[in-house]
Amino acid sequence: MRLLAKVAACSLMLAALAGPAMAADAMASAYGNTVSVTYPDGTTVKLFIEADGTYTSTGGPSGDTMGAWAIKGGQTCFTQTSPEPPAGTSPSCSPTVTKNVGDTWTAPGQGGATATITITAGR
Repeated sequence: MRLLAKVAACSLMLAALAGPAMAADAMASAYGNTVSVTYPDGTTVKLFIEADGTYTSTGGPSGDTMGAWAIKGGQTCFTQTSPEPPAGTSPSCSPTVTKNVGDTWTAPGQGGATATITITAGR
């Protein structure tokens, strides 16, 4: 699976970090922590979400990526900025829900394959 596809899938799953229970700062559980997304082929992408609305990722097959995130209208959206995604690539958005440090869950990834997501304390 190409890196951009994996990053897009990560972005969809990362939206699960945010939630109405933490309305003042819906992504607070991710700051200073590591979000790991493991795909069925064994690839693990680590995501680092910042309070300033940016994120970085490592571990993808084509290198590191970075971008911005925002919550609007009950949706958490991630937009990759580097490396620059192909023209016409849209932000990756999904409904905002609650997850916390220590949680592990599964979610459909790119192409429908199930990925496992974990939030671990620290970086």
